[in-house]
Amino acid sequence: MNKLIFWDWTGTLADEAELDKAVCRRMEQDIAREAGISIEQAASRYQDYLKKREKTWRWHDYVVHCHDFGINWKSSQESHIDKLRLVPGAGDMLAYARSRGYKNILATNAVRRVIELRAAYAGIDHLLDMIIASDDVQALKSEGRHFQRGLREWLSRPEVSFSVGDNPIQDIRPALELGLTTVFCAYGRHLTHYHSTHISDDHVELVCPSFSITELSDIRYII
Repeated sequence: MNKLIFWDWTGTLADEAELDKAVCRRMEQDIAREAGISIEQAASRYQDYLKKREKTWRWHDYVVHCHDFGINWKSSQESHIDKLRLVPGAGDMLAYARSRGYKNILATNAVRRVIELRAAYAGIDHLLDMIIASDDVQALKSEGRHFQRGLREWLSRPEVSFSVGDNPIQDIRPALELGLTTVFCAYGRHLTHYHSTHISDDHVELVCPSFSITELSDIRYII
């Protein structure tokens, strides 16, 4: 039977705070140029747009956002992708998990085209056995579909699999409900600073994980 580790991306394997802020600023500049309005007006339009999508997976869909505003999603990502930082030891821990017989599943609320671009830039795509993005399952991770798909496609069972992440509501609670062992990455709350206030409250809700770690390398002592 395949053993799986569902890895979260933002705040767990990657620090994207500066990248996402820069991407949103670039999008606002592009919106302003396209619509012939000020940067301030463009920022207000984009925030109003995001508020209508709060608590849904579509909030994370940069590709659709850019399409709706008539701007190029890829250029806004690539122009600032050098701001992406992996959490120290991310590649080593993915390699270590493989050496322990686990399949590395990247489960993320990001959409596929964006996460594939970022994982490739970070140089860890070859360490991933599968990516499950929000547009693949049309849901946030909090609904559990990411985990269900991974378990089903790899013919695995929850009792031999893990969910590793920094968000109690997205990464821990649904995995616990399905019977996975969970690892809460307490360091992640310092790495996640959204451009808006969307879902920030998720990080302070209380959920009891199977394990809690203060740095990613601690995963060695769990798996």
